[in-house]
Amino acid sequence: MTEPGGRRVAIGIDESDFAEQAFDFYANNMRKEDDYVILIHTPERYNVMDANLGTPVKRATVLREILEEVRKKVKALEEKYKKKMEEKGIESGKFITRRGDPGEAIVHVAEKEQCDLIITGSRGMGMLRRTILGSVSDYVLHHSPCPVLICKPEVHKK
Repeated sequence: MTEPGGRRVAIGIDESDFAEQAFDFYANNMRKEDDYVILIHTPERYNVMDANLGTPVKRATVLREILEEVRKKVKALEEKYKKKMEEKGIESGKFITRRGDPGEAIVHVAEKEQCDLIITGSRGMGMLRRTILGSVSDYVLHHSPCPVLICKPEVHKK
């Protein structure tokens, strides 16, 4: 995809509805023709070192299977968002996969890509849960090099 001279917008994505709602909010309400959209994804992490998998051969087999599963999930997510970009008329952008903590990855890529805006979804956790578990959107908000838009979960209207 081409790289025009407009805004550089980073959107954190994963397999969740929250990420899809954030993408849709951007596409339906904020998109400008010359925006360059950078979709940032951090694959789920697996801790195979703690698993009791038996022999070294068995561990190697399981590790290969996990890596292949992750590769397939990332490819499917990339294809899903490529299609969504086409449907929304977004012509310029790219998909970046970065390992590690999602919040740190989003901030790092936004800095490196010199983004003008970061958009992320929010799972809507309460304060206690967010304090214990942490929050990607909270991390991004407090460490971002640029403005951040946090899309709250959609509330179904009656």
